[in-house]
Amino acid sequence: MKPPGPHGGERERLQRTYIWPAPLRLCHWLMVVSVAGLWISGWFMQHLPGWHAASREQHLMLAWLLVPALALRLVLLFTGKGSAAGWRDLLPQHWQGVRDTLRFYVTFGQLPLPRWYAHNPLWAPVYLLFLLALLAQIVSGFLIDAERFPFGFDPVQLHAPLATAIGAFMLLHVIAVLVHDWRSGNSDVSAMLHGYRIFRLEKPQVPGEQVVRFEPRDEAPTEKS
Repeated sequence: MKPPGPHGGERERLQRTYIWPAPLRLCHWLMVVSVAGLWISGWFMQHLPGWHAASREQHLMLAWLLVPALALRLVLLFTGKGSAAGWRDLLPQHWQGVRDTLRFYVTFGQLPLPRWYAHNPLWAPVYLLFLLALLAQIVSGFLIDAERFPFGFDPVQLHAPLATAIGAFMLLHVIAVLVHDWRSGNSDVSAMLHGYRIFRLEKPQVPGEQVVRFEPRDEAPTEKS
C-alpha cells in the first residue's frame, strides 16, 4: 500500500531510474559547451571585424573540443545498445507518442504531455539528424582553409546556414526540455547531470504487484513488492 500523505491521503509513489550512462552525459555537455561557444565565436567573426582574429582562434580551439565529443557520441551510437545511447533509440518507435507530443506543442501545453522512457519520441530522430549536421559542420569548417575544394564544393555555402540551423535547434531544445521538466516532473534537466529520471508508479492492477509504464517501450516493466 502507499504510505499516508501529510493530510491523511495516499502519497504518490515514485521511482528513480538510471537512464543516461556517464559517457553519454559527458559527450552531451562537451557538445553543449563547444557548440554554444562555436556559435558565439562564429557570430563575432562574421559581425565584429575587430574581433575576427581572436574569435577565430577561439573558434578553432572549440572545434577541437567538439571533435572528440562528437566522435565519442558516434561510437556510442553503435556500442550503446541497451543504454539509451544506441542509434536504434533515436529512431521513431512509438507513433502515438509522436502524435501526442505534437498535439502538446500545437495546443501550447493545454493537452497532457505523454510519458516516455528515455528519448522524447518526437525529438529522438531530430537528435540523430543533429549529430549528422554536426559532423557535416566539422568537415565543412576544416575545409574552409583548404586551397582547393573537392568536387567543386564550397564549404562556406554549407557552413554558415548550417550554423544558423544548429543554433535554432539548440534554442528550441532548451525551451522544450524546460517545458517538459515543468509539465512532466520527470527531472529531465537534472537527469543529464546524474543520469536518473523520476517516474510515477501506476496503481497496481493485481494485488502484490507494482506497475510502471514508460513510453515508448512496448512492454511495461513490473516490480514485485
